[in-house]
Amino acid sequence: MVSIKRAEGDVESAWQAARRSAEAEGTLVEAEARLWTALLALGRALTVLFLTRAASRPRSTDYTHQSVRYVLDTNTRRNSQIGTRFGKVRFSRPCARPLGGRTRRMDLPVDRELGLCSGFSLGTVTALVRLCAMLAFGTARAVFSEFHEWTPSPRATLRMIDALGGQARGFLEQAAPPQDDGEVLVIQVDGRGAPMINATEAERRRRPRRKKAAGTARQQRRQRRREHKRPRRKKGDKSKNAKLAVVGVIYTLRRTRSGMEGPIGKRMIATFEGHEALFRWLRAEADKRGYGRKRTLFLGDGSDHIWRNQQKYFPDAEVCLDWYHVSEKLWIAGECLYAEGSAELNTWVAEQSARLRRGQVHDVTGALIDALDSLPKTGPGNRGRRNRLSNVLDYLMEHLDRLRYRQLRRDDLDIGTGVVEGAVRNLVGLRLDGPGMRWGRDRAEMILHLRCIVLNNQWSEFCEYLAHRGVTLAARPLPLRTHDAKSQQLRQAA
Repeated sequence: MVSIKRAEGDVESAWQAARRSAEAEGTLVEAEARLWTALLALGRALTVLFLTRAASRPRSTDYTHQSVRYVLDTNTRRNSQIGTRFGKVRFSRPCARPLGGRTRRMDLPVDRELGLCSGFSLGTVTALVRLCAMLAFGTARAVFSEFHEWTPSPRATLRMIDALGGQARGFLEQAAPPQDDGEVLVIQVDGRGAPMINATEAERRRRPRRKKAAGTARQQRRQRRREHKRPRRKKGDKSKNAKLAVVGVIYTLRRTRSGMEGPIGKRMIATFEGHEALFRWLRAEADKRGYGRKRTLFLGDGSDHIWRNQQKYFPDAEVCLDWYHVSEKLWIAGECLYAEGSAELNTWVAEQSARLRRGQVHDVTGALIDALDSLPKTGPGNRGRRNRLSNVLDYLMEHLDRLRYRQLRRDDLDIGTGVVEGAVRNLVGLRLDGPGMRWGRDRAEMILHLRCIVLNNQWSEFCEYLAHRGVTLAARPLPLRTHDAKSQQLRQAA
């Protein structure tokens, strides 16, 4: 056990070492490297002093925790290393024995008072997990090591992600709505797939790595391709086992003298559990923000799942089909009538777009019907053109009551889903859909929620939430649940 006097002496020695580093000659680059290492050493010494003082404070020898009585035994101490932002330090503290049961585990009241997370400080855990929410795990550990000159093991990193990711959704659900909200509530929904690992690939990755074969790197790659042949994909097959992440964005607009101001208080939520699960969560968030009392606008693309759940969970909202999806459909229809890149095509699309903006929806559908009637049923390429034109017409007829661009633009409201499409790219695309990535179902959900907290600028509130609730790391990371785990369970049950 380190005494307080010895800890104070170590602090003084570390300070003198840092001062000597500043007095040494050399370039600024060399000085910065020396000083950074010296300051981390000083930080470790100060941390040891803080922990020693905390462990030396007088405490009640008899207390109750989680309905179990404990007796503090000052003669029995737990000695271990604690991972801090400055590096690993030795920590010795008294243990408490449970009364009435020798099989029960010893309690560490000092660890609980200090908010230690199974051998790590909370600051270390939150810093590394935040990096993992923004970067690949290996890159996150490398960045952490660059600034702290040490890093937790890959296994410990996964345990940290599991611990914080398990509390991320609870934090998002209980978070208070933003202050000073606008008077118009806007909700947008979209989705994107993230690559998931299947059972075959998971089994292959668990095998111990073989020694590198002889030959050049090119010859080694050829040998690996021979050993792990990929089956040729059939028409329509996907290149990866993608699981759809459904993303919802909710924000408000405020009317000013110069027009609508916003988005205000933009919040993103997302899940891999499906559209129904997202809409239940989204409705709870909308109720916090004033749904039912404020004018509400709901925007989405042509997905049937989105509009079916909109009618169920947001029946009182004004609806609008994304303008840019409709514009793409008009270009598809126009290319069935005129040559690509021609002036006639540009003129026709501009005319139909102007009609939609003026609210002349039936004129647009009428023009498409006339164009379909005028196209011959026979001839080279006519069958495909008629099918594409018919699909565009059916698309517009299906969403006829959602083409409300004239009214919404008159009120200076949004008609495009650019906000949620950008959120989908940031939430899912930039982190979960990288080259070579294959995710397990549970950890992908956790990273998605942690990333929502980061992009919502709620990380400091999340750290306060964790400090009050406490964080305990599991003994081992969560087992991998593959993309086809559910179908395998159903086959085994049958």
